[in-house]
Amino acid sequence: MKNTLSSKMVIAAAVFYCTFAGFCQSIHAQSLVKLRLVHDTVVIVSLSANDQGPFDFVLDTGTDTTIVDQALAGRLSLAALDRIQISTLGGTQTVVRSSLRALAVGPARVENVEVLVQDLSELRAIDSHIQGIVGQNFMSHFNYLLDYRNRSLRIETAGEIRDAVVGVPVRIEVSEDKMLVASEIQSRGEVNLRLLLDSGANMVTLVHKPALPLDGAARQSWLELTASGQAGWKVGRVRSLQVGSEKFHDVDVALPDAQPTDADRIEDGVLPTALFKAVYFNNREGFVVFNPRLKKN
Repeated sequence: MKNTLSSKMVIAAAVFYCTFAGFCQSIHAQSLVKLRLVHDTVVIVSLSANDQGPFDFVLDTGTDTTIVDQALAGRLSLAALDRIQISTLGGTQTVVRSSLRALAVGPARVENVEVLVQDLSELRAIDSHIQGIVGQNFMSHFNYLLDYRNRSLRIETAGEIRDAVVGVPVRIEVSEDKMLVASEIQSRGEVNLRLLLDSGANMVTLVHKPALPLDGAARQSWLELTASGQAGWKVGRVRSLQVGSEKFHDVDVALPDAQPTDADRIEDGVLPTALFKAVYFNNREGFVVFNPRLKKN
């Protein structure tokens, strides 16, 4: 009798373990979203919009509002709510404001997402599959690990990533749907800055007065392609850049050719997340971990 009961308990435990393990593996698989990298810095993920798709969107933590290409807006029959004027590094333009009933990536889904309808032909020149830019009004709703090395985006479902990573938490200041981190740049002296965490940027950029001490170091010019057109920059170099415990030496920095049209920008510049191998974003508790390591076991 005892042996029979024990055997049943072992079988029941084994069935429970296999079921639980299978459930965990299913959640683990669902939370993992593969991404593409264009020019090693432009992050492209596939999303569903209004339960259609998938569609390729640029993941841009430096953009507060999600942007949809005009062709995709037509395909989804998005209605125009109004027209607004926006200012970017590329200039000022008037765009249509609309809304998506739902936007989703992996297990993350957000209802009633405001979007701007914009001609993204300049951006599509980089990759013809791009149909939108997913911004902070979507990404800020959940925690996630952006992993450049493994080309993946892992969505956190129940604190499992937070419990698994090891690293120095760096507080993020959230203002106007922008993630700002305290940074220190050394060149001809030290400058403390608030830099915008931007997965859509490919170079550290400085704007307004913090850029002025570095003007003498400018050594070449270049044009940056943005959703709104081209922006002119001069490129200089700083001796070091430190964010949290991460320090970079001899860093190229872009300086604006002219005073930006959006003079009310709250950030001092832009910090590309592509500088790091991976970044863990914890939006619920307000911190990030640069180059996180995994705990043993």
